[in-house]
Amino acid sequence: MKNMTCMNEQQHLMHIITLASFAMDDTRLYLDTHPDDCEALKYYEKNREIRNAALDEHNAKFGPICSYDVYPNNYWNWNERPLPWEVR
Repeated sequence: MKNMTCMNEQQHLMHIITLASFAMDDTRLYLDTHPDDCEALKYYEKNREIRNAALDEHNAKFGPICSYDVYPNNYWNWNERPLPWEVR
């Protein structure tokens, strides 16, 4: 794993998004068999909030991570910036 102090802002946001996404996926699997677990539901919602905030910040500063988040204004801008997996 990279040293956190060496990450730039975009990498840091991607790290937050990745961690929150993993937590959501893992919790979703648990909730499939324990749908009434209030603590798990709260945990899922908290991670969704963290992920959405990081996604919004990333989209505003660096562009969308996926093409579903593009909001075209008479112009398709998905391919104007380096794609998320091209960022170093």
